Amino acid sequence: MEGYGGPAQPPPTIGHCFNGGYGWMEIECNRCKTRASIPLDAIRRPRDTPIWKLEGSFRCRSCGTRRYKPPVHMIKLTKEREIAPYVWVRPDEER
Repeated sequence: MEGYGGPAQPPPTIGHCFNGGYGWMEIECNRCKTRASIPLDAIRRPRDTPIWKLEGSFRCRSCGTRRYKPPVHMIKLTKEREIAPYVWVRPDEER
């Protein structure tokens, strides 16, 4: 297939990731380099959707404006959440 301009092997789908035990996708913003872990079971797409097609539908919320939200790119697939959710700290609390 590579000789015809296509991929060397078929890309993994959401269903393949679940069968392999990978339930999280780590993404990073192209502008501010913020990383996030997204559960694959929260994505409302058919299970036969290739993983690379999901990348175009994600946008960064932390550095985006009302009119423009920069695109993100996929870093890796993981079996469990590696990036902890944001911890809220008040200015008067000690870290």
